[in-house]
Amino acid sequence: MKALVYTKVGALELQEVPEPEVGPGEVLVRVSLTGICGSDVHGFLGHSARRQPGLVLGHETLGVVQDGDPELAGRRVSVNPLIGCGTCRACRAGRQNVCSTWRLLGLDRTQGGFAEWVSVPRRNVIPLPDHVSDAAAVMIEPLANAIHLLAKAPREARPFPKTALLGGGTLGACILSVALLQGFEVVLVAEPNPRRAEVARALGAQQVCGGQEQEVMDILATACPGGVDVAVDAVGKQATRQLSARALCRGGTALLLGLDDGPTSFDFHDLIRREVRLQTSFAYTESDFQAAFDLVDQRRVDFEEWTDVVSIVSGQAAFDKLVRDPEDRLKIALRP
Repeated sequence: MKALVYTKVGALELQEVPEPEVGPGEVLVRVSLTGICGSDVHGFLGHSARRQPGLVLGHETLGVVQDGDPELAGRRVSVNPLIGCGTCRACRAGRQNVCSTWRLLGLDRTQGGFAEWVSVPRRNVIPLPDHVSDAAAVMIEPLANAIHLLAKAPREARPFPKTALLGGGTLGACILSVALLQGFEVVLVAEPNPRRAEVARALGAQQVCGGQEQEVMDILATACPGGVDVAVDAVGKQATRQLSARALCRGGTALLLGLDDGPTSFDFHDLIRREVRLQTSFAYTESDFQAAFDLVDQRRVDFEEWTDVVSIVSGQAAFDKLVRDPEDRLKIALRP
């Protein structure tokens, strides 16, 4: 089969590779579309130790079942790319995202969705209704991350928590949309890319700024004296993590999703005396993925205006664009 293979830092190549084997309990999916995630871009740039040359990247996948389950054969499906073992304590509790042996399409040695075929467990596919387009369905996986993250906001912050969001890229847009649907009062989105900042405004952000620390704090001093109840870091740099904590009111919660940097230092004297909560969030569970699927199915979110679909032949150019300047594109998806 044809697949877009990550061959070296900054380079992808369309190659012939073996078709995936279909194991017990798995289905073979003919890929229709796979979105380029920010984590794929990090791998492409050599910033991810778990994405090494020789790997087929991509996990935001949908397609048509070809083999492995007669009842699903010919059905168009959304693929949940996070694969838990199904038997450990975390999986039995419905927390597949912290399974000790979890796998993800396009990570480590698991070949991903920038290919003609993928093989996944039967439980990891959900049939798509005809009214959901491919361009809409490709955003289900990013939305699942947003749903999982916002569920971490503590009960005492609700209802209608005043919220600041750092990062207005794809995940930021998903978080903003889900937050507004759930009643969060998003008083500020910080996004340095001016075109993506425009998207945040179109999606309903009250105020948008470029993200400089003093600029953020000056806006919040007027919009939310005393600090916000919830600050979301969708970037993951040391500066944005620290800023999310600084922006909080006493007793507030920082929701930390971004993975740009590893180590980050905090002044724990300050955090403890303000009783600030640092709450991390990783990926999503099967129930989160289903909830994201339902939002798309019910047309409660719609990012098609900011989604491009291109041929996998143009994969290198698509990655180069995302590195150079995505402009207002929230998603570029590759079709085999």
